[in-house]
Amino acid sequence: MINAGSRDENTENNGVAHFIEHTVFKGTSKRKSHHILRRIENVGGELNAYTTREKTCYYASCLKQYAARAVDLLADITFNSIFPEKELEKEKKVILEEIDMYDDSPEESVYDDFYTYIFKDHSLGFNILGTKTTVPALTGTSISEFIQAHYTADKLVLSIVGDLSKSQVESLGRRFIEKITLPQKDTSQRVMPVMVPQFTEAKEKDFSQTHVMMGTRAYSRNDEKRFGLSLINNILGGAGMSARLNMEVREKNALVYNIGSHYSSYQDAGVFSIYFAADAKNVRRCQDIVYRELKKMRENKFSPNQLKQAKIQLLGQMAQIVENNNVHMQHQARSVLDYGTFYGFQDFMKEIENITASQILEISNEIFDPERISVLIYEQEKS
Repeated sequence: MINAGSRDENTENNGVAHFIEHTVFKGTSKRKSHHILRRIENVGGELNAYTTREKTCYYASCLKQYAARAVDLLADITFNSIFPEKELEKEKKVILEEIDMYDDSPEESVYDDFYTYIFKDHSLGFNILGTKTTVPALTGTSISEFIQAHYTADKLVLSIVGDLSKSQVESLGRRFIEKITLPQKDTSQRVMPVMVPQFTEAKEKDFSQTHVMMGTRAYSRNDEKRFGLSLINNILGGAGMSARLNMEVREKNALVYNIGSHYSSYQDAGVFSIYFAADAKNVRRCQDIVYRELKKMRENKFSPNQLKQAKIQLLGQMAQIVENNNVHMQHQARSVLDYGTFYGFQDFMKEIENITASQILEISNEIFDPERISVLIYEQEKS
């Protein structure tokens, strides 16, 4: 995992981090594309990658006897890719299709559009995929400049989860990673985004439903209040069917099929958001219910039993998630990059257990102030 993503781009090279993630599979100095794809798949494993606003991840899953093969391949594509010009042009077409796919998926694209407003004129608001203007303009030079600047030793973590001893893991690192020559430090500095005024925006879209995002800026990943907001997020719109927004908007009033909330934290900022899709005539009613639930969070202090139950639910859900080795592998990599150490489930559990009802009330009043809640609506096109 590399601590570099779309927020490290500019208006000219937007999409380059994701473009690199796509094109590392197109050939290295010692392997052709089909050799890369078959190297892990031929032994029943998986090779994949993804890009976020602050991270790029290349990962493999396989039987433990093929661990050396996996680490060798990951190191090869990450640091020895040759980015053939012909393949770059082909992959641009693939990414443009990916952009179209997301544009046709309002539940995906509304998040991206909301970010462009809430992080106006800042790279955190960039579309991770890039745009139909920036992607065709990317070149081999765009790639090499980004890699040289951001694929540096201080931003790289090799994370392995499996039935391997510490000495075996260290041996793999020395064998395949230690010999690679990298710039030691990324000298660029991420700029903190400024706060933008509350906004209400509407866009006409050719969809059968009206799609709505409501949200505000929230805590960064270094803010101690992030734990309390994570708990609040789960209470309001988490994965459980008993989440308050789901109970009120869907179960009691049958106004939506899906409604949920999301909290994302970054190095120096965060976003709390609520998403739902509904028939146009029901949108105002849905919003009224959402505002009512936010008001309850601001005004009604949790009883000891309510707080205890909320903590049990969140910790139970988290325990199931972290038992997935793939998730655990990615979590420990992010943890080391973000905090310099592995921040495990037990640490998270302690933080959640220490949250008080007064803290829940304080955080709710900070984040859910009606004067802070911005709205983006995908309206149906007018005939």
